[in-house]
Amino acid sequence: MRSIRLVTATAAALLCAGTLSACGPDNSGQDGGKTAAPAPTGATAAPTGGGTAKPTTAASKPAADGADTIPAKAWMDTKSIPMDETYHYAPLAANAKPVSGAVAFKGMELCHTAADKDQEGPLTGVAAKASVGFGGDRWTAQQTLLVHGDPTHSSGTKQLTNLAKGYLTDALKACAKTAPGATVKVDSAQDAPYFAAVLTIPQQDGSTATLHEYVTTDGGWVSELSVWATTKAGAQPKDAWKGPEDKYVATGMSAPLCEAFPGCDGHQ
Repeated sequence: MRSIRLVTATAAALLCAGTLSACGPDNSGQDGGKTAAPAPTGATAAPTGGGTAKPTTAASKPAADGADTIPAKAWMDTKSIPMDETYHYAPLAANAKPVSGAVAFKGMELCHTAADKDQEGPLTGVAAKASVGFGGDRWTAQQTLLVHGDPTHSSGTKQLTNLAKGYLTDALKACAKTAPGATVKVDSAQDAPYFAAVLTIPQQDGSTATLHEYVTTDGGWVSELSVWATTKAGAQPKDAWKGPEDKYVATGMSAPLCEAFPGCDGHQ
């Protein structure tokens, strides 16, 4: 596992300055060799790595200099993903793809929220996303990871992480403003160490996306899990929703990342 280096002075300058593309599933969703543990250990190096962005200015250079991979063990075990009991999702690490530039989180994409220039810095770092499922009116799952670095050496890293999480959760709460007709039901308490919400979002082609959204952060990373199905207006997803309590989904997202990267508090 490669270490994530500390946030540089460049990232601090970024903070002073202020401050989602879908990856469609291309697998059958079947996996007979998964382990039961929510935080797999002994994973091999990730088949893909996160990208870093081309800075728009000298002040917006990514903070995680030199780090270019997210290890396989950082991805959540699919047994922790809602609907896995029905679909038996393929491993996320095997379907991971690097993300270059500002991360387009899935929730922001479905809500038609575009990051502005001031937001690009905190949304840029070592990043990757992995999608598994069937698409259409059956549930697809995507985890998106954004890593800024080791927060134990600089408070700037945690500030970047909090900004990125804030941009994502604010976009979700305001989804009806960017996607007229959308509904948002936030299920997590205000002081919960995770964010969870259910959204219905009209899409530009006349369909409706039903989205179960989870966001966690700790140390120098942000993790988003989106599980969604897209149906004709007025129709329901093909399979009835089934999943563990939100807090258990959040734990399944955070535990592997705390194992993979330094500086995790273990509280979120």
